[in-house]
Amino acid sequence: MDPSTTQRRAPTTAATTTTAATSPSPGSSLTQTAAVATPSNSLIRTLLKVPTIVTILLRVALWPLFKALNLIFPAKEFDGVNNTAAGDRAARAFVALFQQQISTVRPAIDSGDGNADSQEHYVEPPCPFSPRGYASTLNEITSSPQSSRPLLLVYLHSPLLPDDTTFLQKYLCYPQLLRLLNSSSGDDGSGSFGSVVCFGASVHSADGQKLRDLFGVNGFPFLALVNIKSSDSNITMDLLLRMEGSQVLTIPPGQISTYLNTTISRHAETLAEEEARRLQREEDARLREEQNREYQEALLADQMREMEQREAVERERREQEEKEEAERLKRVKEESRLEDSKILLEGAGEPPSSQKTGVARLRFTLPNGKKVDRRFHSTSTIEVIRAFLVIYFNEQGIEIKNFGLSTNYPKKTFSEDDIKLTLEESGLAPQSVIMVQDLDS
Repeated sequence: MDPSTTQRRAPTTAATTTTAATSPSPGSSLTQTAAVATPSNSLIRTLLKVPTIVTILLRVALWPLFKALNLIFPAKEFDGVNNTAAGDRAARAFVALFQQQISTVRPAIDSGDGNADSQEHYVEPPCPFSPRGYASTLNEITSSPQSSRPLLLVYLHSPLLPDDTTFLQKYLCYPQLLRLLNSSSGDDGSGSFGSVVCFGASVHSADGQKLRDLFGVNGFPFLALVNIKSSDSNITMDLLLRMEGSQVLTIPPGQISTYLNTTISRHAETLAEEEARRLQREEDARLREEQNREYQEALLADQMREMEQREAVERERREQEEKEEAERLKRVKEESRLEDSKILLEGAGEPPSSQKTGVARLRFTLPNGKKVDRRFHSTSTIEVIRAFLVIYFNEQGIEIKNFGLSTNYPKKTFSEDDIKLTLEESGLAPQSVIMVQDLDS
């Protein structure tokens, strides 16, 4: 073996031996490694927080400067698409420009005296474009009902291009097209629109630039007719007609007016059809609701009738049960009364025919005129007499349940208070005639 090689490997072996000798156990090795790595991780997290802290400090430090700059340099026409006041000013500036073009192309009217320059009968048409900014115009359109929501006519004007000035004068100020736009806009100042809302803007304004990016305009002049739809916070636009670039100037103004009129008419027909379908749906819903209400009322009436029938049957059943119970109780009471009368009469007994003293011979005159004779002990009570009559009526089948007793000579009536009096005490012994009255007749 080469000595040099042996010399070179020896230190390595020694180092390895030293490492193995000084190597701790696995558990202590992990603890030492974690202890070494923890400061490094904390430093990294601290460094990651530095940009956030610096940003917050810078925003706090620069906030007074931003406020001061906003006061010194307020937002103007071209300073932002969310500036409503600037958008309104830009829209009014375009309306003034368009009105100036209308005045420039004022036609000459022949008054009949041969003077073609006479314009005394001319009435200058109004500007059909809205003096409100794009945000205000869009908000007013979306706030109107979908069934009567107008279309939005967008015109983007580039003042530096001569074709745009030509388009303003010869096309948008064309009498037929101007009458169409004015009659379709129909804005009377009350906040209500017609079938079209016209909005124009310079491409050098914030609204104009926003619309240029929105429609991806590649050339000027630019004219578009869109249908705006909204649901909750989402707004979508359906592009119905689009014309842009210098090729528009090759189309006759009357043809453009025809295009616009046709598109507006078709949209009006679509709205009318949708409105008719909506009304039909409402009518169908109303009919279904009415039919459902009538069905519910009929069902409720049937349920009420069934309930009344059940209640009537239940009432009749209860009445029948009550009647049967009353009759049963009446029978039980009558049987009990008859049994008590028999016991009472048997206890009192009838004196033998050979007994001459202590006897009361009574004759009962019944309501039907029949006379009944019976001998009683003079010591028997009025209650015994009544018991005898109860048994007699039952045996003879006479339907007298409630009766009274009285005598004519002397005139006397025996009540419930007298049932404990003996015949001798009541003056009925040794003989008497007792009148029996049916108190229920």
